[in-house]
Amino acid sequence: MKTLLNRWFLCFCAVWAAFYLSKINQHPVPLLSGHLTDFLAVPVIANLGLWFQRIFIAKRSTYVLKAGHVIFIVLYIAFIFEWLLPKYYPQKFTADWTDVLLYILGGLFFLWRMNKPIFTPNKKPAA
Repeated sequence: MKTLLNRWFLCFCAVWAAFYLSKINQHPVPLLSGHLTDFLAVPVIANLGLWFQRIFIAKRSTYVLKAGHVIFIVLYIAFIFEWLLPKYYPQKFTADWTDVLLYILGGLFFLWRMNKPIFTPNKKPAA
């Protein structure tokens, strides 16, 4: 559970929620929310994947995602949001290669800052 209490994860979710609420209340922040949410996407999704792995697969809080897992997440998100959806729903989605760069930067941020094992002294590791 401590994986979901990561300060970066909580901060990124709060920022996304603020942008989402501003959008549905007719006060969007177009440039900032568009690009910042692209940067936040990979760390949030990867952290959720890390939590799932720690709880259900590895069953240990010291598990960390390999770089290949994060690369897969970046490529998958880029494929879906920058190629597939714009191709089939051009009226709603547009391909923007700046977004791909932001997905990559978000993945690097996750690897360097968020993808850390959780150690609890004198206790069994908890996820």
